[in-house]
Amino acid sequence: MAGLKTASGEAIDGSFELRVEVEQGPGAPRALALRVTGGLHVGGLMLLIVDTVGEQRDWSDHALWWAQRRQWLLRPGRTLDALGLGADARLRFAPQHRPLRLRLPNRRRLRLRLSFAQPVSRAVAHACRLLGIRHPEELSLLRAPEEEEEAARKGGGAAPEEEDFDLTAVVLPPGSEAAWPGCPPHLAGPEAQGCFRMLVAPRGGLGPSPPPRSPARGPPLIQRARINARWLDSSQSLMQQDVADDAELLLRFKYYCFLDIQPQLDAVRIAQLYEQARWSLLLEEIDCTEEEMMLFAALQYHIDELGGSGEPGGDAAGGDAALDDLDAALDSLELKLGGPPPPQLEDLTAIPELREYLDILRPRKLALRGFRPHWAVFKETTLSYYKSPEALAEPVQQLNLKGCEVIPDVNVAAQKFCIKLLVPAPDGMSEVQLRCRDAQQYARWVAGCRLAARGRTMADGSFGAEARGVLALLGGGAEGAGAGPGPGPAPGPASRPPPDPRVLLPPRFQRKIKAKQLPARILEQHQRVAPLSGAEARLRFLQAWQALPDFGLAYFLVRFKGSRKDEVLGVAPNRLVRLEPALGSVLRTWRYSSLRQWNVNWDSRQVAIEFDEHVNVAFSVVSAPCRTVHEYLGGYICLASRAKGRPFDEELFHKLTGGQEAP
Repeated sequence: MAGLKTASGEAIDGSFELRVEVEQGPGAPRALALRVTGGLHVGGLMLLIVDTVGEQRDWSDHALWWAQRRQWLLRPGRTLDALGLGADARLRFAPQHRPLRLRLPNRRRLRLRLSFAQPVSRAVAHACRLLGIRHPEELSLLRAPEEEEEAARKGGGAAPEEEDFDLTAVVLPPGSEAAWPGCPPHLAGPEAQGCFRMLVAPRGGLGPSPPPRSPARGPPLIQRARINARWLDSSQSLMQQDVADDAELLLRFKYYCFLDIQPQLDAVRIAQLYEQARWSLLLEEIDCTEEEMMLFAALQYHIDELGGSGEPGGDAAGGDAALDDLDAALDSLELKLGGPPPPQLEDLTAIPELREYLDILRPRKLALRGFRPHWAVFKETTLSYYKSPEALAEPVQQLNLKGCEVIPDVNVAAQKFCIKLLVPAPDGMSEVQLRCRDAQQYARWVAGCRLAARGRTMADGSFGAEARGVLALLGGGAEGAGAGPGPGPAPGPASRPPPDPRVLLPPRFQRKIKAKQLPARILEQHQRVAPLSGAEARLRFLQAWQALPDFGLAYFLVRFKGSRKDEVLGVAPNRLVRLEPALGSVLRTWRYSSLRQWNVNWDSRQVAIEFDEHVNVAFSVVSAPCRTVHEYLGGYICLASRAKGRPFDEELFHKLTGGQEAP
């Protein structure tokens, strides 16, 4: 009785005509008109489509895409009635895996085939397995900037685009979940020849490309906040987010907490992380001092000279097999360079303390007082200072530095070694400034304050490494710290090209310092890092990058509840920071350790966060979808629970970062 209708035009048997477009190849899709009933399940509908087409081919990758609802029908047992699918539905029978172009942190492009039906997080995991990058949960995809913004960021000196490496024909072998110590076997074939070398080479094998001379106008924090508006929703598929075939997306590290970095297994991961850190400095997406930037430039110059040493079995695979994470790798690096081993907790009979004179300033409104000498005592995570060593009964002030912000204020040329401490207080942030007499004293105090901010004491084995790392950044690693080698050899033979500041420094430093002075200053820093291998230099670069005060901050323009103006919210791996947009000054800090819960109202686009001691924060996100802030919060909390040697809890990650805006 199929096809029989009543006088009103309704089918007697309840059937209806369904129109389906079938993608069979590069040409236009084929249109079909099928008569079905509401009791037909999705799997039966796909069989009916294949039988109607009548073409013998592999249809296993095809699935149904419902255009109006913007969803894939991936559960074959569900009926059309249960899905609410009627005659007005527009379906497309299309392959799930489709070609996509990825631009890596080193600016090289790859063409590969990813699933457009699975969530973005799973597509990223597949791409990372293909490239040999462990811990794919730390990465995500974001859209390329608009053409005008891209032209402004590249400037006139951009290198010409290279041909893509086409990996669409590469198939992952069984057991691809494991990590390979060298080149993955699927990248050693003729179709992927040269791809692994590109992945581990400095700059991806491209020639030097200078940063743009004219960065975008406006407050820097506002410009940085625009980047986070382009992240894709990790819980939705590429098709749901209007990503077309062969579209170009950026593969980037999104969450700045890196677990279990092992040079033997992470040659690609370290190389791409180094490139992302390098470009964040060149594009002025993160601030640093003049001395720090000279060290970064010297390390870039050194890595480019060595060619990266990233080949399997080379320096990138060097180091001990027991290197667990970046901190352990850097501790091993310092031992190789002659530094003393850090003390073990069981060897300490008491927690070390710092007791010495410091110049201290408590900024106050309408106060003309400057720095004054005080006797400062730093014990565990508490800083106390007194008028003199004899007046220990009555401290001028006691501060618990757990959760504080440690902001360096250093100028080696002017012998200025200051530390600004922003300590959380009920009414905002309490500010205290410390001024040290020399680099050695500054290194001790800034290392102790940074450990205290993370809830650790100077008895921690990383205290010595932290202090030596600070001295190395100041160019005093050999004096009194044992952080590294002494002055290295002379700059080298005259045939070696001198460093080019145009490709090693951001425009701000090129304008600030005379052009004739820059190569000499870079070579001066280069003498200190010349003994390092390529892998060790990259690790040293990442260590200095992680030590920057603004490391890991993702900025969002938000409107706090009760406020009449927009402010900037910084989301870091361990805290939220409220910032003033124009000056970038910290107004308030909240640690994740005190976070109890957060809620997102998808209709009003409001985020409400509850902390301990009945502290509530509510805001609406102006510069990006509110789900991006939600993903950052859930992602960092989930990634903080990871442990070396245990599988990643993907279900918890999707639970904490999932949730979508109402259609």
